[in-house]
Amino acid sequence: MEEITRVAERLRASSDLGETLAAGFDAFEAIRAAARACEEDTGLFAAFLLTAGAAVEGRNAVAAAPSLPPARGVTPDGTRPASIAPGTIQEMTAALATLGELLARRLAGAAASAAAPGDRAACGGAARAARQIHRLLAGAGDDTHVW
Repeated sequence: MEEITRVAERLRASSDLGETLAAGFDAFEAIRAAARACEEDTGLFAAFLLTAGAAVEGRNAVAAAPSLPPARGVTPDGTRPASIAPGTIQEMTAALATLGELLARRLAGAAASAAAPGDRAACGGAARAARQIHRLLAGAGDDTHVW
């Protein structure tokens, strides 16, 4: 959960295209790692599996951006926690949905202001993946969500 908070803060604080891309790359990787860690421990297997896939799509889109700096910051190490407590799953689901929404907003803004066509396309593709993450997980951890 700390990694999700940390990358969200970096994304909010990013002030130029390079910083936004680097933070976006790390955010997608954090979402992917968290979704993979949660998929087997909950009844939300499909939502987390699809979220991990969308995170890979978003990360790959960002990786194609010409303005992505070579040093992308600190990414998660890919290790999986032994288990996720049920109460934590709801918190994680909400945090990932919120991060997806933030990513979508920031990357759509970056796409609109990017000068290079490659950056516009990369940010646009990544924003679509982030919107999908938000749609998949928004409300997924509450009892009223219907699949």
